Amino acid sequence: MSERKTDYSIYSLEFCQGDVPGDFMGGVIMHSNEGAQRASMLYTLIIGGEVGGKQHVALVDCGFRNDYWLDRFPFTKWESPEEVLARVDLRPEDIEVILVSHMHFDHMGNFEAFPNAQLYVQLDEYVGWSQAVETANQLPSEAERAWIFSSFDPTDLTRAAKGIADGRIRFVKGDQELLPGVTARLARDSHTFGSQWFKVETQNGPYVIAGDIVYLYENVETMWVPGYGQGNSFNLINLYKTFRDELKGETSRIIPGHDQEIKRRYTSWVAESGNSVTEVNLRAIDASRAPKNDGTLLL
Repeated sequence: MSERKTDYSIYSLEFCQGDVPGDFMGGVIMHSNEGAQRASMLYTLIIGGEVGGKQHVALVDCGFRNDYWLDRFPFTKWESPEEVLARVDLRPEDIEVILVSHMHFDHMGNFEAFPNAQLYVQLDEYVGWSQAVETANQLPSEAERAWIFSSFDPTDLTRAAKGIADGRIRFVKGDQELLPGVTARLARDSHTFGSQWFKVETQNGPYVIAGDIVYLYENVETMWVPGYGQGNSFNLINLYKTFRDELKGETSRIIPGHDQEIKRRYTSWVAESGNSVTEVNLRAIDASRAPKNDGTLLL
């Protein structure tokens, strides 16, 4: 029997940007007192599947809504999924699957903008946040609940519960192949209760879409965890070792959650809005979409 071959084009799509303290993502002590640095808000588009078979169109994560989070944090250049996906000739209706790395607001908060998408969330993540909300509700003041809700919107739990009831959200229980050549790997008690990362098999070798397990390439390349997380930092260190081992040290094959450095490691271009599109990998049948010098697109 011949070995199954899968291939995917992978695009990192920037929909928003924000300025955060350097040690938030790069780690305390190493980056303390260095001021703010620019962070990318990203979702990752993957298009492909079995070579010669059905094409799948999926996102890893789906961003957040144009609501109070834009006032709560210093975000700029927020764009809708319609605007972002149009740069790769897609619409939100074209997305069939959303692979949710974790349930923080900036990774799952806009799932209802993709009406035809089936969402996959780790059961540990959903249960963990359900318990966290219960804990928060037992605290007497908003100030005491603030850390629990610093990156989590409790209304997302209500919306997720409706998604479960409607059949739009399915639970993943550990490691599971969710699309041909795309495997979810549970990272229990890492960045969050049940974060998951995704290994994508292409004809150019494997890639890892890490979500916020890796904020920056620097995290995994220096083995230095971020200053902000809601899990176990030592579990992150072990995951960084796993990524290095599985990718044979080619850490540029990791797609981090918020690193502007990805624009410099791969072919990328900046839209009029200031947000970028990055071609991480192209399957054999896809040509680059990067603009030519005359401003037209290669189709």
